[in-house]
Amino acid sequence: MAPRSAGTPGPAIPVTLPQAAAEIAQPVLAAMDPAASACDDFYQYACGGWLAATEIPADKPSWTRSFSVISEDNRTFLKSTLEKLAAEPPADDANLAKLGQFYGSCMNTDAIDAAGLEGIQPLLDRIDKVKGAKGLMPLVADLHLVDVPVFFGGAPDGDFKEPTLTILHMGQGGLSLPDRDYYIKDDADSAALMEAFQAHVAKMMELSGVKPKEAAAMAARVVAFEKALATEHMPADQLRDPEKTYNRIELAGLKEQAGQLDWEAWLKGLGIGGTTTINVETPAVMSATAALIAKSDAATLKAYLRYHLLSANAGNLPAAFRDEAFAFYGKQVMGQQQDEVRWKKCVRATDAAMGELLGQAFVTEKFGGQSKELASALISEIQDAFESRLPALDWMDDETRQRAIDKKNTLANQIGYPDQWRDYTALVVTDNALANSLASRRFDSAYHLERVGKPTDPSRWFMTPSAVNAYYHPLYNQMVFPAGILQPPFFSEAFPAAMNFGAIGMVMGHELTHGFDDQGRKFDPQGRMVEWWNPGVAEQFEARAQCVERQYSSYSVAEGLNVNGKLTLGENIADMGGLRAAWEAYQRGKAKGVPRTTVGDLTDDQLLFVAYAQGWCSKSSSEYEKMLVLSNPHSPPRFRVNGPVSQMPEFHAAFGCAADAPMRPAETCEVW
Repeated sequence: MAPRSAGTPGPAIPVTLPQAAAEIAQPVLAAMDPAASACDDFYQYACGGWLAATEIPADKPSWTRSFSVISEDNRTFLKSTLEKLAAEPPADDANLAKLGQFYGSCMNTDAIDAAGLEGIQPLLDRIDKVKGAKGLMPLVADLHLVDVPVFFGGAPDGDFKEPTLTILHMGQGGLSLPDRDYYIKDDADSAALMEAFQAHVAKMMELSGVKPKEAAAMAARVVAFEKALATEHMPADQLRDPEKTYNRIELAGLKEQAGQLDWEAWLKGLGIGGTTTINVETPAVMSATAALIAKSDAATLKAYLRYHLLSANAGNLPAAFRDEAFAFYGKQVMGQQQDEVRWKKCVRATDAAMGELLGQAFVTEKFGGQSKELASALISEIQDAFESRLPALDWMDDETRQRAIDKKNTLANQIGYPDQWRDYTALVVTDNALANSLASRRFDSAYHLERVGKPTDPSRWFMTPSAVNAYYHPLYNQMVFPAGILQPPFFSEAFPAAMNFGAIGMVMGHELTHGFDDQGRKFDPQGRMVEWWNPGVAEQFEARAQCVERQYSSYSVAEGLNVNGKLTLGENIADMGGLRAAWEAYQRGKAKGVPRTTVGDLTDDQLLFVAYAQGWCSKSSSEYEKMLVLSNPHSPPRFRVNGPVSQMPEFHAAFGCAADAPMRPAETCEVW
């Protein structure tokens, strides 16, 4: 028997409802905690059994019942595909042969060890010749093309006010640690980590052939430079407002505000010489970054660039580099106990390099039958349910409500895989792992950068088909759900409807709500950043958003560490709106005759909430959890569950939560 919550019993279970098959019901019931009360701590109630029985794998900093399990299953499937291609390259398909060759070269650690630094030696030689900021930017461009993230970041995307035009967006970057706070905080743990970081940099320098004394001096320079850079950076929660990060000052404005650097040379090096359409997210930070580079001596710049080049390529350098990179980033930053086996890294690398080619085999095997049609139908039901709730929102006026409906109606969905697969014919692959990695990064950079100054292409995907993730793109007013996430326990043709609605239905509602969260609401149905809300309605929204911010900021993760309600606001609004949309869609479906199936003694309504919660059952190392709280816009899993359900009267009714129960707080927040 499944556990019941304390307090008033939930609705009686009609005896005519069919039970889910044992192979579906058993994992759900096993993950629950019979001793917990749904009204006291719903996360413990839904996930307690799983939490007690689960250990974080030694090669992971965290483990989640849904994302992690699906990712491992997907990766295992891709491994078998790649091993076959590596062992028997198809003579009649050069692109498929590239997949096998790329994976095989990555797995050949003996060859990697023997090659040493050969693959990056030309770049190291160029770094050694740096004399200062003058003449630096062509080298910076070459490093950016191979994803060595020095000094600042840049990426092409649509213009916020003219979304059909691709422009270059530039922002702060260049730090080795996950967030500026790692450099700025002065508590004992932060100081110890900074000391460990400096020792790590010195070790990487030594491994590259620098003498110990000089390596120590270089490490001190790197740390000092990055601390100075971090001090100029804006906090992550302040970067969430698109109106503040849209500063299309163009090339002329960039030269005026950060003229110490040769920006034409940088753009030419990226292959987009002549570009003038540039948005600078944080002009003051870019100006300070340029000034810092200009005043830094050659020794500092060379040390900084050398470390970043080594660090970005450590995975394809000899074993000593790989081990040192894991010892710091894996163990000390994320709390991971042991490194991943090589094949997992090589599957991930091959997927990153040629994901849409590898994804074709994945979707054929893992996303067949009626999966795409069922997922499409479910999304439509979620969208209709979202619209059906709008008349009940008394803070919206009719005019703004109709515009919201228009935006929902113009929303485009991409499900499973792209309509047109990407062509990798021009990518050259050899038997050298490091050369392949660099070539694939250059190939990908060119693929995206060639759009600058041209019309945007909403058909391009920003995730591979096997990715266990989804996204909403405000400039395209588009949701994308890769086949990788449309797997159990999020989605299955065999699941009871309540489980599909609670799990993947909530994810779909979450992405939909991103179009109407504190960021997405600022973009109209055509993806333009314009104010399409009437002023009074916008004020009402902001008041409700502030309620959500206060709610989540009150959640304590560890002593002295709370959730950042401002940083996580958009995701929290999306979680709350997504769960409401999923609930409403299921209720509408029941009214139309959707089969009602139960698990144990849970009602179908209770099952929806349990399925939602069990998608977020998770365990993390303390180091990894701290990293997420400081830098990630998502709240920790416990609060992604308890936060939304505690605000829903429908949840309170389903589990009979009394007015003073922890999961039924006196103050509740409702946006969508």
